[in-house]
Amino acid sequence: MLEALLKDTAKFCEAEGLIPKATGVLVACSGGPDSLALLDILWRLSRISRYDFTVEAAHFEHGIRVEDGASKADAAFVADFCEARGIPCAVAHGDVPAYAQEKKLSLETAARQCRYEFLEATRKGRGLDVIATAHQADDQAETVLMRLLRGTGNMGLAAMRPRAQGEIPLIRPLLFAPKTAIEAYCRARGLNPRQDKTNELLDCTRNRLRLETLPNLKREYNPRLVQALCQLASISAAESDYIEAEAKEVFASLAGKEGLEAEAFKKLPQALKWQVLRIFWQQETGSHKDLPYAHVRRLCQVIDTGHAGSQQQLPHGRCLRLYRVQKKLYARLTLEER
Repeated sequence: MLEALLKDTAKFCEAEGLIPKATGVLVACSGGPDSLALLDILWRLSRISRYDFTVEAAHFEHGIRVEDGASKADAAFVADFCEARGIPCAVAHGDVPAYAQEKKLSLETAARQCRYEFLEATRKGRGLDVIATAHQADDQAETVLMRLLRGTGNMGLAAMRPRAQGEIPLIRPLLFAPKTAIEAYCRARGLNPRQDKTNELLDCTRNRLRLETLPNLKREYNPRLVQALCQLASISAAESDYIEAEAKEVFASLAGKEGLEAEAFKKLPQALKWQVLRIFWQQETGSHKDLPYAHVRRLCQVIDTGHAGSQQQLPHGRCLRLYRVQKKLYARLTLEER
């Protein structure tokens, strides 16, 4: 299991193009089993000349588990682990509970925002190329199931990608690996990861899914549920990538200085319509956030059934309007107060 996970991680990184030669990698390490295994694996691979990349580590101490000193102990553990191996390590201390209260966020959301702000600032400050996080197959299964329960389309079911598509250059070298394989790696390597007791609390959706829902579904319906959900994510990612590529070509042919050509839009398959409208929204607003499904559906209805003068109010003071130019019907997003 030890060498298998090491080799499989190297193969996965190569297949997905995650760590090209001369890449500087910042590993986000909490001190838990997944991130400690990731740091150890990438550190070992970086010492093999043919892989030719460098590794540094970063730890963000959230200031959440302060009563028993566990939070600061985690930070000291990661710092000592790195020092023993000569791995450069950046440690920062924050007060996530205070930040959550100030911004009116859940503790989970506040912690994620603070952590990624620190990681990205550290990456840039150290002149590194990517941030590696330890998301693994069980995390992927939880994400897919959570999105299914909330209602999502193909893009949502794709869940986490080996290389994130957001603004932060994020890679997930262990996304293929089940939790059991990672825990076995830690035992075989004699690693003694820290355990975050907050992960065992039934105080948020993800914890309840991990501790109750997934185990029950595996026991009652499918013992290979994690693999099945990860397969669904992989298929959805491939399909959504294809539709997105097609939609970009279609959008380029329909969009011009007058707006989006409505009559040609009406003839598109529904799946392409939705994606073209999302691209239209991003192009017109400069926003990288998706337009919610309910709004996309309304926009489709307006363009499909509307006429010159039809309009639909949208978030952030935007409005979709239909109008004619030289007998052609166009759709345009305008900015106005609602």
